[in-house]
Amino acid sequence: MAAYKNTEELQQVMSELWDKIKADKGMSTELLKAQLVVRFDYKEPKGSITIDSSDGQEIKVYPGKCDIKPLVEMSMSADVAHEFWLGKLSVPMAILTGKMIAKGPVNQALALLPAIKPAFTIYPQLYETSSARSSTPV
Repeated sequence: MAAYKNTEELQQVMSELWDKIKADKGMSTELLKAQLVVRFDYKEPKGSITIDSSDGQEIKVYPGKCDIKPLVEMSMSADVAHEFWLGKLSVPMAILTGKMIAKGPVNQALALLPAIKPAFTIYPQLYETSSARSSTPV
């Protein structure tokens, strides 16, 4: 069974997750230091989210299409993203096996994995209690 029923649900959960990440001082400080623009493109269902910390002052989250040019692009199925946020997927291994396709200076983005590890405890509850999930009839 697919992790997400539709694009709306995927976009909402990812937006809420990144809002929580940027509100967390520990995670956001490291992301701001990196000053990256990273776009995550999803399929099945289709969606995207762009995370912009390029000014080093504020993390901006752009769900859906946006005109900001990313430095790093990560493409994957929504199910692969779900496994990642559950802490069940190694990004380097997913890239090697083709589950994730990475463009740009991926080593800079990979260096941030330890910084976002606390989100692995946030995501499962957020995923289960998402208003898009709870309002969608089963």
